Amino acid sequence: MTCGGTAVQETGMEYRGNSWNAETAGSSGYRKLPVCCTALIGMNVVIFLIGLAVPALGAQMEEAGCFSVLHLLYGNEFYRLVTAAFLHEDAGHLINNMLLLYFCGEVVEKSLGKCRTLILYVLSAVCGNLLSAAYELSTGSYYYSIGASGAVFGLTGALLFLVIVKKGEAAHLSIKRMVLAVVLWMYAGFCSPHVNNAAHVGGLLGGFLLAFLLSVIPSLSGRKGD
Repeated sequence: MTCGGTAVQETGMEYRGNSWNAETAGSSGYRKLPVCCTALIGMNVVIFLIGLAVPALGAQMEEAGCFSVLHLLYGNEFYRLVTAAFLHEDAGHLINNMLLLYFCGEVVEKSLGKCRTLILYVLSAVCGNLLSAAYELSTGSYYYSIGASGAVFGLTGALLFLVIVKKGEAAHLSIKRMVLAVVLWMYAGFCSPHVNNAAHVGGLLGGFLLAFLLSVIPSLSGRKGD
């Protein structure tokens, strides 16, 4: 498996396309880092470090990229549905989201491919922020939010779909364990203050549905996993 940004030697198994090949892995025995997930993590980390190194610039990025339904109603600033997913409040917020991104995204990327994983991340962020916007309107309580959790929970929903469809083979997880993990992650959010749980729910549901749609749409190139 891959850990800490380093390819770790496998024991006789190699991933190719959408399946594991145990016969041809003997010569190399290494797995590559998931390109899309690594790039997304890199983008999030770099943006956070820039804001940390130059606080004034960080404040400007947060102000220009955060999300609230008010930005849609009075500014038509729909780009914020995506930009908010690349901003984080502090190191803990960033680390939690990036760990979940890697854990879930690695399996999703190997099952659906790089392009579909990127689409999942972006559209899940949109789904999460749209449900957040609907919650703001329904409660009359308006707030600004940032963070990749909606997008990351979209990858979690996609992983849940894959585990169910492949009956645990996608991540060597049983369906019961995957469902329990999702419940615990959601519960942790509801027990934490200042967490946009509507974005979590929206991302999770959006990712589950998107994984279904993307898994049945044939690749334009005719190859699986691209």
